[in-house]
Amino acid sequence: MVLSIPLKVIAHCWLHKDSNAADYLADCQAKHLPNISFTQRNDLINWLSGTSETSSYISGDKSKESEVKEITKESDSANVTERELAKTDPILAKALSNERVLVDHNSSLRGSKAIDFGYLIKDAELKLVQSIKSSLRSNRNKSSSQNGISKNDRNLQRNSTQRKDPIILIPSAASSIFTLSNIKQFLQDSNYINPRELPVASQDLITIEKKFDRISRPIRFMVVNNTRMFTKPEYWDRVVAIFTTGHAWQFNNYQWNTPQELFQHCKGYYFHFSGDSIPQTVQQWNVQKVEIDKNKRFKDVEVVRFFWYNLEKELLARGFH
Repeated sequence: MVLSIPLKVIAHCWLHKDSNAADYLADCQAKHLPNISFTQRNDLINWLSGTSETSSYISGDKSKESEVKEITKESDSANVTERELAKTDPILAKALSNERVLVDHNSSLRGSKAIDFGYLIKDAELKLVQSIKSSLRSNRNKSSSQNGISKNDRNLQRNSTQRKDPIILIPSAASSIFTLSNIKQFLQDSNYINPRELPVASQDLITIEKKFDRISRPIRFMVVNNTRMFTKPEYWDRVVAIFTTGHAWQFNNYQWNTPQELFQHCKGYYFHFSGDSIPQTVQQWNVQKVEIDKNKRFKDVEVVRFFWYNLEKELLARGFH
């Protein structure tokens, strides 16, 4: 079955042809647009850019195709009849011998042999990019020498302006205290709701914005429950918090798949209800244990405030200012 996709969704996908999956999905959510799956997105971009001549997700007009085939068939039939008449009619044969085939400018430029000039385009792009980079590099060095800015200061400024949204990674298990269905209500509204009382979230990520006292600008967090979109090592550099259920199998597809190594690189949190026993394995992990009251929802404010205070310290240690 062929699905109809609005033109604005296709245009939005094309504008994000160079964006990674996480940023594309986040922008879709921010603009309230439906997202295209990873496979369809790659196929569509290849077709729009001319890399691929066909697309399995695009259906043509069948009636027009059959009409073109019929016209071609009739034209071929007419040519055959014309050649047969020329054999018996000397006047027609003489006229056809002087026939000139009309050629448009495209045919003249392309010729009869198909030639791929893609390598010239790549060479031109490479030279252009190198020229721009060298120009920017010389301007940056000139500016830094005039203003007396040290190399470390330039790196700090560049990192602060180009820093991408930090990531909070939560479990994908349905039995987890937090899922994509209830995590936003808890962290943003300080209200815990059992995920079983909410519909299952349809999106792969959600965004939460938080203003901290010691950081100059509001920080937008991306909350995900799996690592399928972590296609580059840089995504793990952006992980600032990992929520764990206490099961080691949760980390099988992580960059560091043992709890001991994982929580040396990333800040870990183990949320549990008051009165529940903490597993012995979790006691040995380098994670922050946070208790949630089962019934007293007014205490959620205190728990959320404690979490954000701890996370703010982590962000400051990573260079957020």
